[in-house]
Amino acid sequence: MKKNILFYASMAFCMCLALGLGSCDDKKSSKDGKITVSKSEAADAPKDIFFYTSKHRKDKYVPTEEKLGFGSNILDIAEEEFKDNKNLKEIWFGPKIEHIANYAFAGCTSLEKVHFQGEVKVINDEAFKGCTALQNLNVDVYTIGLNAFQNCTSLESARFGEHIWWIRDGAFGNCTKLRSVLMGITMKKIEDGAFEGCTGLEEFSVPNDFKNRMFGIVSASAAKWKKVYLLSTEYYAMPKNCTPNSGCTLYVPDAFLAQYQADEGWQKFGSIEPLSKSKYFTAEGFWK
Repeated sequence: MKKNILFYASMAFCMCLALGLGSCDDKKSSKDGKITVSKSEAADAPKDIFFYTSKHRKDKYVPTEEKLGFGSNILDIAEEEFKDNKNLKEIWFGPKIEHIANYAFAGCTSLEKVHFQGEVKVINDEAFKGCTALQNLNVDVYTIGLNAFQNCTSLESARFGEHIWWIRDGAFGNCTKLRSVLMGITMKKIEDGAFEGCTGLEEFSVPNDFKNRMFGIVSASAAKWKKVYLLSTEYYAMPKNCTPNSGCTLYVPDAFLAQYQADEGWQKFGSIEPLSKSKYFTAEGFWK
């Protein structure tokens, strides 16, 4: 009898491994798709989150739940997979998800919050277009596609990790409430219309390779600027397309502080401070 129990227990454990669950105790699913979240998969997610799996995808299940997460077997979000879903309010993307395809969440007008746990290679064209309730974006992403967040009219901040490389035309078009945009020093490509219609910008960083373009890209909100962060490996004269106002503070690399403060052009800013005094500066650098 004991041999039989051991045999069946062993078989059950092997089946769990084959299904990619890692541990039978990590997640317990019910008929309605509710799954208890494991710490490794969604540390900050609520326990009542609905986890969408490959079976739901195969069955073409349309979630009616407000809180959505993804099982470990979901590696990308397919084109139009959740388009125009009016139920979704909060989403957790697991660390294995690297690609969000075209129109994946376009028109999800109830979506307020998105949480990213890993690096995302691409958020593709119009992926979140028209998500009018989305409030903040904090993601370590490489590429943001055409019109990806266009008409996200409640979006207030967009912050990107150290891998951001390319932001395409219209990516944040008409995000009229967007106040803060923070990019790392490694940023390489921003298309001219990336922030078209973002007339409310108050705070933004200027990556190293964009000292002669970034001010022009966000010029529509120049009168509202409050904080500008220059992420540079050298001192440079103020670009002609920069129109600062006296109410804005300019943060510059500590090593070049004296040079910026002595420059008549940069003196048009209300004050010039070292980056080390900004709230985003850490021992590892700006906003790590």
